[in-house]
Amino acid sequence: MQGRSKYLLIRKINCKNCNKIYTPNSNNSKYCSSSCKFKGYRKGATYKKRYIKYIKSESFKNSQEKYRLSEHGSKKLIEIKKKYRPIYNLKAKTYRKTTKGKRLSNYHCALRYTRKKQRTPKWLTKEDLFKIKQFYLKRPQGYEVDHIIPLCGDNVSGLHVLNNLQYLKAQENREKNKKYIVL
Repeated sequence: MQGRSKYLLIRKINCKNCNKIYTPNSNNSKYCSSSCKFKGYRKGATYKKRYIKYIKSESFKNSQEKYRLSEHGSKKLIEIKKKYRPIYNLKAKTYRKTTKGKRLSNYHCALRYTRKKQRTPKWLTKEDLFKIKQFYLKRPQGYEVDHIIPLCGDNVSGLHVLNNLQYLKAQENREKNKKYIVL
């Protein structure tokens, strides 16, 4: 005990996470605080592997679905959509103006046109085609023309004929999507 000096040398090292200079409490201390320690752990490879595994798990999907269906979760989702919808719309608008965006929208438009044309039977007369055109033109405001049996459904494919058309509100048409609902 006599050989030791009264004045100990105080070490100062940099925190591995925030790079702040601090005085360690032990010899193997690497972080200035417990929050920095956990932040450093989250940056590590082992945490990332476990996190990816957890996200792909069934328990994560179930918990997300449970939250989405809860009252608080549904309010939060609506709030987030309201907050970020203008930003998303602006980004989508600028993307559509780029060459890649134009090509993509042209592709989808052409794809819809060809599907419609492929499902228009050859036995339709010009009079029938004119009636279909009139059906589209006489559409009430706020409604869309929908195919009762979808042109490209998962289980069934309908024809582009007058008997297969109906007027639906836009929201109902989006919900129906390409499903065939039997009444």
